[in-house]
Amino acid sequence: MALELLAEGKTYDDVEAETEIGYTALVGLKARHPDTLDKRRKQLAYDGFEMAEGLRQLAKKKMQMLSEDEDQLMKVNLKDLVIPYAIAQDKGFAALGENKVVVEHRKDKLSIEDARLMIEEARAALQKEAIPVKSEEI
Repeated sequence: MALELLAEGKTYDDVEAETEIGYTALVGLKARHPDTLDKRRKQLAYDGFEMAEGLRQLAKKKMQMLSEDEDQLMKVNLKDLVIPYAIAQDKGFAALGENKVVVEHRKDKLSIEDARLMIEEARAALQKEAIPVKSEEI
């Protein structure tokens, strides 16, 4: 089971939590069974690509059907057709260890206006705490 989880790309911490096998033992398992891990990764990749191909064919068929029915076409969002395909494709590449980039999507992005308001608030807070000083030119 531990080899299966490692082949799926789980972290040592995740595998340890699920199997109660320690880090040292997991590293040893991984080192002693590279062929088993590689074989399982290839099978997972094959499964992912097989799913992606099935979804691609379904999306193509659905697109052909929608192209003949304007009313239904207007109701379907294109991302609903292609996102599952892209996810399956990504999982296949992940199983092969080919995609190492992690993209983080953040919803709470600050706008320029938000930044401007924060700067104004900070300036006001500093002015509030400032000690007035009189100065004269000599």
